[in-house]
Amino acid sequence: MYIFEFGFNVGKKLREKNANLDVMDGEILLKKFPDGEFYARVISNIENEDCVVVQSIYNSDEFLKAILILDAIKRSKAKSINLVIPYLTYMRQDKIFLKGEALSAEVILKNLNSYADKIFLINSHNQQFRKSRKFKYEGIEIYNMDAFSEIAKYFKNLKNPKVISPDEGALDTAKECGKILKCESNYLVKKRDRVTGKIVIEDKNLGVEGKDVLIADDIISSGGTMIEALKIIKKQNPASINLACVHGVFCDNENFLILKTLADELVATNSIPNKVAKIDLSELIAGELAENLIKK
Repeated sequence: MYIFEFGFNVGKKLREKNANLDVMDGEILLKKFPDGEFYARVISNIENEDCVVVQSIYNSDEFLKAILILDAIKRSKAKSINLVIPYLTYMRQDKIFLKGEALSAEVILKNLNSYADKIFLINSHNQQFRKSRKFKYEGIEIYNMDAFSEIAKYFKNLKNPKVISPDEGALDTAKECGKILKCESNYLVKKRDRVTGKIVIEDKNLGVEGKDVLIADDIISSGGTMIEALKIIKKQNPASINLACVHGVFCDNENFLILKTLADELVATNSIPNKVAKIDLSELIAGELAENLIKK
């Protein structure tokens, strides 16, 4: 098996799990021309070999790069191609709400699936995809990994923890983190103003006085709603506030700086390159591949 990975160490983790595994690092030449065009060429001899590509797709350039990488691998006559995408953009719209809309999730996945035999995601920001660990979407076989266990492990040394979910819908996730940290959990109440459409967070007693609070979310995009959440929690006199997310988009730099000021610690996984990507997902990915590819 050849692994082509970008920003991760999955191959190394797999070899550490089992020294007898025939897992090799794939070599590929990637270039970007002055006009912005990408070039991809596989160097390794991968004919009739199983291949894994580990690459986050967090913007349009990364999507185009992934397509070229997959095409180069397919043209090199790989036996199979398994695609691991720690973060995949354009997943919010998986159904048509208004006449004339593009179905972005289907467009992206169908393009990727024309090359990949299986697709692995991590905490996809898509309501439909969250329901199952393994499922099919428009005939596409998809595995959805959960990285909240990695977040909980990162904060295993909190002295008096309590996990807070950003909303009631994610309470089960907070409870799972609480099991690992052996602590209680609670949730914030979000309401959308019917006139303005703005999300408002209810000033609810969370029972966090003197606690080392961990707020864990799947994604922080602009961070505006999370700022309001931190302000509410801060008024309740916790010992510390620790903010973590799987996918740190942080598209508003001013809000990002405010979050860093309000939280004692702000961390994200490395699903997207960012300044607080302290949690490596390589171990999680290696475990998933070992379970669903290598054992079969």
